[in-house]
Order: sequence, then C-alpha cells, then structure tokens
Amino acid sequence: MCAAKRASTESSSSATKFAAASLGALVVGLGAVVATASTMVARAVVTPPRRRKDPVRLLGVDKQAGTVTLARTPETAAPGHYSLVFAAETGRANVGAVVDESERTVTRRFWGEQGAQLERVRSVRLASAPQLWVRDLNLPWRWVDVQTPLGAMPAWLIPAAQASDSWAIHVHGRGAVMTEPLRAVPLFRGRGWNSLVVSYRNDALAPPSPDGKFGLGATEWRDVESAMDWAVSRGARRIILVGWSMGGGTVMQAALNARHRKLIAGIFLESPALSWRSILRYQGSAMRLPRFVTALGIWLIGSPLARPLLGLEAPIPLSKLEILDRLAELTVPILLFHSSGDTVVPVDASRELARRRPDLVTYREFERALHTRLWNVDSGRWEQSLDEWLATF
Repeated sequence: MCAAKRASTESSSSATKFAAASLGALVVGLGAVVATASTMVARAVVTPPRRRKDPVRLLGVDKQAGTVTLARTPETAAPGHYSLVFAAETGRANVGAVVDESERTVTRRFWGEQGAQLERVRSVRLASAPQLWVRDLNLPWRWVDVQTPLGAMPAWLIPAAQASDSWAIHVHGRGAVMTEPLRAVPLFRGRGWNSLVVSYRNDALAPPSPDGKFGLGATEWRDVESAMDWAVSRGARRIILVGWSMGGGTVMQAALNARHRKLIAGIFLESPALSWRSILRYQGSAMRLPRFVTALGIWLIGSPLARPLLGLEAPIPLSKLEILDRLAELTVPILLFHSSGDTVVPVDASRELARRRPDLVTYREFERALHTRLWNVDSGRWEQSLDEWLATF
C-alpha cells in the first residue's frame, strides 16, 4: 500500500474512533444529566421544605376604600376568601373579592386587620386557613402530647361540648401546618365529636424521622395510629379520620393498617393524595420535563438507590400507596372533596375512587379552587356537605 493511501486509511480510522468516542461521551453526558434531573425531582418530593411559601409583594393599602393591592400570582388572583399573614406571623387580615386587576397586580377587598399594621410591611403570605392559631376558633382547647415510636408529637384537643366517645383525628398535608384542618373542627364539635388535630414526624414542633424525609404517608400513618391509640385510651369508641392532601393518603394508610382500624366509622378527605405516581407524572408534565425523567424519578423513590441518592432510610413502596389498587379493602363511608382546578394533586384519582366505590364514597367536586382551597371558594357548600354527612353517624 502506498504511503498516501495508508495515511488516508489511518486518518479515516482515527476520525471514526474520534466520532465513536465523542458519541459515547455524549451518551454518558446525557445519561448523567437525566440521572441528575431525575434525582432532583425525587429528592424534592421527599424533602420537607425549610420555610413557608414565599411571600408575595404588597404594593398598596387603601384603608378608606378597604382594598389591598398585591403582585399578581395564581394564588393572589384566585377567587375566594383568604387570610393575609404578615410581619413574621404577628399580623393578619382577611381578603375577599377581586375588585381590579392587571397583568401584574391584583386589588382585593380586605378587612379585619389584627396585630401588626399592614401598611408598614412590604410582603405578605396568602393563607387558606381562616384561623391563624387554634385560639381563633373561640372554642375550648388544650395542648396534648401523643406518644409515638419517635417521641411525643404535640396535638390540639378540642373537646365536644358534652362527654362523647366519638373522636375525629385531623391530619394536615405535606409542608402545611396544624391550622390547615381547623376549619372543619366546629362542624365536628357541633355534631358531638371530640377533635384531635395532630402533628407528625418532621413537623416543626414534632420529632424528626431518622432520615428527616417525608414518607409520603408510608411512614406518617404510624403517627396517626399513635393518635388513634391515644384517643382510644381516653374512651374513643368510634373514630373519623380527616386528611388533607398528603394527610389524606396518610389517613388512608392508617385506615388500612392501624391497630384500631375496626373503630374507624368514616373518613373525610380534602384534596387527597391517593396516587403518588399520578401526582408526580402530572407535576412533571406541568414542569415540561421529559416523561422518562419523571419515570426515573418515580422509580428512584422505591428503588435500592433511594438511600444513597435521596437520603431515605428505606425505599418508599409507592405501589402500596396506590389507593385505587386497594379498593376492595375499603369498608367505611368516605366523604371526598376535590377541585377540578387543583394544580398540585390532580382530581383524576378522586373521581375514579368515587366512580368505582359509589357504595361508600360521597363525592363533591368543586371548580376553580386551588389545592386545599375549596372552603375558600365556596364555604357554604363545603360546610353544608360536611355537616350533612356527619349527620348520618
């Protein structure tokens, strides 16, 4: 072979090897990017938030007109009645109807200012709970400690007006606080039920789990079980479990697994997390993530890699948290509220639960309300539906 031809062949071979090496590096690089993105998705789901929701900018207060102007966000523009919380939780006010809006601002009615002065702050938090603290119920209450395998979990006890062996255990959602379920407590009390509003592992006032991570209901249900034990030791003979968002999935696990599950008379679910796989797919789609990125993140949560990559003490068995796969095990009446406007937990699983178990489920679907903000949009219907259901016990 002549020298020129040999050089040409060697050059072609080198180019081929270089191209192959480059392609291999690209594939490895893309794989690393996908793995990193999927890990971040999975880690975000199981990691408790370090702070409350970011505040929104307060742009103006007109006390004479009774209006407040806020930077426009999906929450500040949403219909309904909410609470404004500000000045490190020392001030609060009520906000109602939108009276004016633009692409960047929303002006709403406001009233009932308490504590710090609203015009002196630059940012506020829009809260769904009408109560800032349990004392705002204007009902008798006291702190109690529920002993769990991890230690004492603080709870609020709001007793019925008269001695009763009927108890409701109220469980808030992921990243929320104990005020979230309070709006249901007066209705339970009016029907003769004691209410125990509980905390659970990784809450601000409660002991952390060994890994400091959410179990998405797979571990938290044991704290609900301890709350049931506490109520039973004080005379409970029938129990209604109340769960909001992740708390909904948590009480469903307690209903299926707890020691005293035979005492459960009913379950009230508000915007419940009944299928974490569908929730994560929905949120991944909303974030415009490729499906395979979300799918890998879902797999990681339940895989042997959950411990080294996500910091979980053990993988989370997502298949056991799929309530739609365990419908035959459900035996008690369920009142289920969800909104077609929920942008956090899609309504599909709730609709399917109601469709497949009409013998047990009383379903009320709301419109336009954001996640766990159904009461805020239509408190009349919300309270009437719950009260009518409670009247059946």
